[in-house]
Amino acid sequence: MPKPRSKKKVHKAVSMREAFVNIVPKANSKKGAKVRKEFPVRDFFWNYPENLSKLLKLTSPLSTILLFCLVGFGLFTFLRSNILAEKVSSRESTTYVEGRIGAISTFNPLFSNQNDVDKAVQKLVFEKFVNINSNGDILPGIAYNWEISEGNKVYQFDIDLNHSWSDGVPLTIEDVYFTFDSAIKLSEEHGYDTVGSGFTTVKIEVVDSDTIKFTLPRSNVMFPELASIYIVPQHILEIVPLAEMPFDRFSRNPVGSGPYKVYRSEPNIVSLQESGHFTSKVNIPNVVLRVYSNIDGLESAFRNGLLDAALLPNDESADFVNEYSSYNINAVSLPYRERVLFFNLRKEKFQNSPLRKGVSLLIDKEGLLERSGINGTVADGPICDCSWAYAGDIDFPKYNPEKAKEFLKEAGYTKNESNGYFETEDKKLLTFTVSYLKNNANDNLLNTMALMLTEEGVIMNLEPLTYPQLTQEILATRNFEVLMYEIEVTVDPDQYNLWHSSEKEYPNLNLSGYEFSRVDILLEEGKRETERTERKKDYSLFQKYLVNDTPAIFLYRPSYLYVARDSISGINFDEIIRLEDLYKDIYNWTFGAKRGI
Repeated sequence: MPKPRSKKKVHKAVSMREAFVNIVPKANSKKGAKVRKEFPVRDFFWNYPENLSKLLKLTSPLSTILLFCLVGFGLFTFLRSNILAEKVSSRESTTYVEGRIGAISTFNPLFSNQNDVDKAVQKLVFEKFVNINSNGDILPGIAYNWEISEGNKVYQFDIDLNHSWSDGVPLTIEDVYFTFDSAIKLSEEHGYDTVGSGFTTVKIEVVDSDTIKFTLPRSNVMFPELASIYIVPQHILEIVPLAEMPFDRFSRNPVGSGPYKVYRSEPNIVSLQESGHFTSKVNIPNVVLRVYSNIDGLESAFRNGLLDAALLPNDESADFVNEYSSYNINAVSLPYRERVLFFNLRKEKFQNSPLRKGVSLLIDKEGLLERSGINGTVADGPICDCSWAYAGDIDFPKYNPEKAKEFLKEAGYTKNESNGYFETEDKKLLTFTVSYLKNNANDNLLNTMALMLTEEGVIMNLEPLTYPQLTQEILATRNFEVLMYEIEVTVDPDQYNLWHSSEKEYPNLNLSGYEFSRVDILLEEGKRETERTERKKDYSLFQKYLVNDTPAIFLYRPSYLYVARDSISGINFDEIIRLEDLYKDIYNWTFGAKRGI
């Protein structure tokens, strides 16, 4: 009988650990020795790929969520680190990046504009016909010499022909004439709100190749400031129909004679580069303006080292900049800008003068700024106390709840002591709605004001609006009860466009719809009079009448912070009249050897 075939020994697959154990020398092993139990933690880490996979499967989906959270936290920490900031900020010093809060509308300077981002770009791209200092004196621009005659009715200017457009074409007297003429036609023939609205009765003549003359129907000491407008190129815009000019590509890709030109314009970023044809050489060849819709976006970019500078409201929201010692923080006060509550006198409710006075006396302006964390200057009237025309002898309205009760009682409202609110005899509460441009600063200010007025017994509702809504649905139609709006007045105390009865309709700026014949006469005389002492008398009476009528509540004059790396030199904070004046000497700015946080 054949012997059964012996079975071959089958070798089972073993792990790396088992294989390692099998080859350990057994010379010192003892028979019957007790086998030591392996430490389970060591086993776990030895077989970590397999065990980790099992652990993840057992704890899924919580383990997956936790893993992503850890990775996200690590990435967030890295992005906020000084290491990354140093890497980003140590880029070659050829580009200056500035952050701003706001939006982009149009860069065409023929159109009147309250948009700070647009005006910043215009200052970098264009040059003004003449400039005006803080005293209202004329300074050279494209026009370098002037003569004023016939009782301030004839102005003749000599033009500096050493300027060129960014495309290399020389600037001519025809460009100057074209600018003023187009602005006038856009206003008169097409109803646009342009810088030419003040020239509709002015005769403009080209005298010769470098001289232009303006003849006014009557003297107007405001004319030099009205003439302080940016000049645009005829050879670019003459082919654009006037009706289509607001929508032309020039509004986003303009050609100017200033130090920079726009080479890329996106919804939230404007990239500019050295013109190459400006009269002075610039030290920083590239400027980028990054535009953020709110303070949070700007803060994030600043913390991550993406910005060389930032323009911020001077309030609590900007406190984060104090954490960075390598930035210079400069407060910029704007005496000719003020935030105002305009009552709409077209509405029957606000035709009641005692009602307007009563409400104005319930607003504690100092307390409002303090509780809102805003660093501004309280405004008591239409003209800044820094102006020679300011009437210091007027009893400007101040917070006075007891006097407010008297006015409101006259207006038909008494305070119900049981509920604490002002109401009429038929129990209608004193309430009104404030329309305003929605942003962090305005939200904060008006929510604080609403709370303060509630404590006084008045209900103030809020209507926050986007920029298109504000301009198209409110300003254009005058459909509001109360409007909070930031206005910018001229260095000259003339405020004809804000309070004269002829300026009530859009696109003019008498937002309240205010009418008073005596004020009309004073504003007209103030424009014609050349002697400052006589003008001061006119504007003192104007302030007295306007404050007494209370068509608006003047809240405060804002302050801003311009925060820039300390390695940047040449920024001149003297003679800042408008925010865009920050760039008046930008061709002198320079970077230091290194930029970092």
